[in-house]
Amino acid sequence: MRFASVLPILVFASAIVFPQERFSFFQASTPESVERMLKLAELRDDDVVVDLGSGDGLIPLTAARLNPRLRGWGVDIDPKLVAQSNERARNEGVADRVRFEHRNAFDADLRDATVVTMWLFPELMRLLRPVILERARPGTRILTNTWDLGSWKPDKVSDEAATFLWIVPARVAGGWDWDLTVAGKQIPYGVAIEQQFQVFEGVARAGDRREVLNAATLRGADIAFTLEITLDGLGLTRHEFSGKVDGDQIVGTARLTPAQQDAVTVPWRARRAAQPRYFAPTGTALFERPQ
Repeated sequence: MRFASVLPILVFASAIVFPQERFSFFQASTPESVERMLKLAELRDDDVVVDLGSGDGLIPLTAARLNPRLRGWGVDIDPKLVAQSNERARNEGVADRVRFEHRNAFDADLRDATVVTMWLFPELMRLLRPVILERARPGTRILTNTWDLGSWKPDKVSDEAATFLWIVPARVAGGWDWDLTVAGKQIPYGVAIEQQFQVFEGVARAGDRREVLNAATLRGADIAFTLEITLDGLGLTRHEFSGKVDGDQIVGTARLTPAQQDAVTVPWRARRAAQPRYFAPTGTALFERPQ
């Protein structure tokens, strides 16, 4: 475990005040607390466990003992602790799966991580939060002990103690467009989404009609929501969308249930749009009465 604190560095002789700096000092975690954290992660054979501020290496080494197939690594700013951790990995016979690097946690490459652990003071973890959201893949599990990550609400909290788990969400904020073919007719859709971590809400347009998205959920890359909107020739139609976000596209299915008709399931492929159809001019045709 690494603790972080804030100390102003003062040079009294010259009365120069240096900027505040975040740093950590090491205090060993207990095996019980580490196992509790890793239990909440529900480790899998294909996991890559990354510990930011790895100290004596206990978290990746414990993960390797709990699951003989996963891999792990840690980063620490103290080269002596890094050397000791790598020596422990060799002594425990897991050096082929677990390694430790002398590196600043802010420079860690998280692209291959599936589990990221931190046990730091809250200020330092808050500073690392945007790094994790930027570099870790959607679906990566993030675990901390004792302190949470501020306004990013955890997806799960341990019943035993203050141990928290988050799932890194895909980025879905912005505009999305797609077409659905229903009853032989192609219908254009446009959506505008606002996102706050794993919570999102949005509004949709089908043709020239607009409605609000409902029952919106986002867990990692898995996204789902419903929409009830009137479609020309079909009337009020319930839509149930579910898919997986993959960069600038979403691939999945849409289940449509028009009023008084049987449901039909069609492929759904949305694409990110800088200028989504939702904002295109609407006109007044919907409000004009036939002559």
